[in-house]
Amino acid sequence: MDFGPVQIVQFVRLFDLLGDGWVAIVVYGIFAGLLAGFVTTREAKVGLLSSSLLGIAGAVLAFFACRWLGIELDGHGKRFLAAFAGSLLVAIVGGRLLRRKPEPADS
Repeated sequence: MDFGPVQIVQFVRLFDLLGDGWVAIVVYGIFAGLLAGFVTTREAKVGLLSSSLLGIAGAVLAFFACRWLGIELDGHGKRFLAAFAGSLLVAIVGGRLLRRKPEPADS
């Protein structure tokens, strides 16, 4: 991307410099986790650190799932959408597991 608002062009160039390695997955995961945290949390307050860690876990999950399924993630948009989908999946599954009430023990 060479044309557009200066901040957006610089932001996209940052992702060009990151490449496809672990650092890029972590950065995509942080942004996707923060966005997924805003989308999924209503009642519970989730901090920036926990949202970022869930996002990184979701991004790693999504990148490995795409690689396993043979889906090629070429381009920043596809990588971010995969990281966001993985982050949403981790947040939703984690929220369901935490909300599950323990069954009463028979006494």
